[in-house]
Amino acid sequence: MRAVVCQNTELSVQDLPEPTPGPGQVRLEVVRCGVCGSDLHARHGFDEWADMAEGVGYERFGRVAQPVVLGHEFCGRVAEYGPRTKRTVAEDTPVVALPMLRNRDADAIDLTGLSRHAPGAYAEQVLVEASLMLPVPNGLDPEVAALTEPMAVARHAVLRGEVARKQVAVVVGCGPVGLGVILMLKAQGVRTVVASDPSASRRELAARCGADVVV
Repeated sequence: MRAVVCQNTELSVQDLPEPTPGPGQVRLEVVRCGVCGSDLHARHGFDEWADMAEGVGYERFGRVAQPVVLGHEFCGRVAEYGPRTKRTVAEDTPVVALPMLRNRDADAIDLTGLSRHAPGAYAEQVLVEASLMLPVPNGLDPEVAALTEPMAVARHAVLRGEVARKQVAVVVGCGPVGLGVILMLKAQGVRTVVASDPSASRRELAARCGADVVV
């Protein structure tokens, strides 16, 4: 299969072996994959992030000198189930999945698209955990479905913030996740959302997403 490989800060299209799903895993044909800001930073900053990850006990984060297939915001179609894997959805069904992959040989959980041990979706195919896979509902466009992961991050932030409806929420930074936070806050019924960003275009997007005050 073809994949975009990041190594020594360079990106190149390479032919890689087709991934084989293990027990509990599913191979997807990638339909859409987003370009996350983390991917852009990782290209040059893998080593710094890997050092921080090692500080909290994760030693399998990608490094600049290693070949890593990026891409953790994706939508795909079910192509193949691994052995002893429950078939929860039919093949060719559009799905999304949380970007984490279990490596049973190493007894480790790897971050899909940010570790050479779990190649991401800048490729024609990607492996996912069946337990973390969800069918795309109601004919949702794959380009929208691929936003599931960043929107889940935004939802998690709002839940952690515990902002009450009558309180004022302040969102600093209106990139994709920040905009997602604004959407989640308004969907939750928060009356006043203040959004701040130095970019005029992002402030405009924040207002379109429901921010009551933009600065």
